[in-house]
Amino acid sequence: MVMNIPPAYPHWLETLGFDEVSFGYSGLKLFAVEELDKCQTGYSSSPEGKSLCDGSPGSWRPEWIAIGHDTLIGDPIILDTAGSQLHVMTAAHGEGSWDPYPIASSLQAFAAALHVIHECSAGRENPAALEEKPISAQERSQALEKIQAANVGEINLEFWQLILESGLP
Repeated sequence: MVMNIPPAYPHWLETLGFDEVSFGYSGLKLFAVEELDKCQTGYSSSPEGKSLCDGSPGSWRPEWIAIGHDTLIGDPIILDTAGSQLHVMTAAHGEGSWDPYPIASSLQAFAAALHVIHECSAGRENPAALEEKPISAQERSQALEKIQAANVGEINLEFWQLILESGLP
């Protein structure tokens, strides 16, 4: 199966400046462009290389590319190449079907959200560090406001809330 990586994606990833962000117990890992093909196993293709995009309800769609994953539970970060906006989504894995929901309205909005989380994660990269330097309710609220503004209000903030709340008592 041949992936259609949008031409803007490699440059976007390069200019992002990092490929992983850790916050307490949670985090996100983005795949390098040269890894994208092999990282589609279990999503758009089987280990034998057979397409899993069969068009049935809940199956992976050919326009979706797994570009990374949540480091806590392994849910994929999905780039939707169906439109010019390049929406970014996630979906629970291991449910028997894919039901993704938007976490960023565009690659640019995703980059803005990642930068906000990256800033918040400074000195809070693991559970012990987060315990020593907990994020305040005000910091969390300001971070979510920045993410919401970058997305022009087009997403549900639950995904980002969960990352910022990882490790909270």
